[in-house]
Amino acid sequence: MSDARYGRVQAAMARHGVGALCLATPHLAAFASGARRVRVAGSGGTLPWVVVRAGAPSAAIFTTDPDGAPSGMPRAAVRPLAWDRDRQLAAVADLVREVPGAVACDVLTPALRDALAGRALVDAAPVLAEAVAPRSDAEVAAVVVALAAARAALRAAATAVVPDGVAADVWARCADTMAEHGAGFPLHEGRVRRAGRDVLPDERFVRGDVVQLEFGLWLREHAGIAAGTVGCDVDLSASRRRWDEALCALASTCRDGASTRALREAAARAGADASGLLVHGLGVGIEPPLVDLDDGADVSLRAGTILVLAPVVAGFRATRALLVTERAHRWLEPAP
Repeated sequence: MSDARYGRVQAAMARHGVGALCLATPHLAAFASGARRVRVAGSGGTLPWVVVRAGAPSAAIFTTDPDGAPSGMPRAAVRPLAWDRDRQLAAVADLVREVPGAVACDVLTPALRDALAGRALVDAAPVLAEAVAPRSDAEVAAVVVALAAARAALRAAATAVVPDGVAADVWARCADTMAEHGAGFPLHEGRVRRAGRDVLPDERFVRGDVVQLEFGLWLREHAGIAAGTVGCDVDLSASRRRWDEALCALASTCRDGASTRALREAAARAGADASGLLVHGLGVGIEPPLVDLDDGADVSLRAGTILVLAPVVAGFRATRALLVTERAHRWLEPAP
């Protein structure tokens, strides 16, 4: 799958006239390179550690862990990471110096702009959006497996939301289930919220609590995420029905060429609240499009994109993933 993704990146670069990609965002860098290590320590996601040059047989990665490179990557493409920022930026600039065309960057800091002075710099987002979708059947299948593992972890975590239960047990039960599915890396630390705030591990639940849970993981180089709302001796069936209606309204707009503005309008009509991302892409990580109910940005959906729908209605939040197709959508997991 890494080779197929790299081929799509190269094709998208050619269509946009881009000579090189400089990538710092962890999941985008992993998508383009196939490298297992997805962050340069201390960079904060701003220091490029993957460079893709037009026509090159593979990406070049800067890393302290050569074993994190894909097995088929030429050893010359695996370069030592310079812990000094200026030295690292100079190495990136040297790598793209002889490449014709614009340099596309996913994160363009003043320091990187200075290091690439004299080069035409463009936003990498359009190039990467074309490369990410359409996904192959194998990629979609891998995400489905990761989604199922994340959903199983969520179900296990929810069993800890009981009167006088300790919040730490929520994370512990999630972690145990992840291990059973062979998912060794969490996508993030997981969120447990009630009354609009994050719950601390030593807090206890009481009757009447309404608790929002979200957990994500990586499995077989792809990400899965699942969120749901649990009542602590509380009947949430009415809120759940309203959430179902909002979910269906959102899903009905998810087809090739649809506007993210239409997603926001459908959610607002269905009574969804602005609380975190309304919709986001999913693949090797959380990917564009990132749709916030309060954001005015407008982009078109592409067939082959995997979307996670996450409306919040009357305090009830859950997620369900689908595949955007040319005419409609296809659910990738059962209703939560």
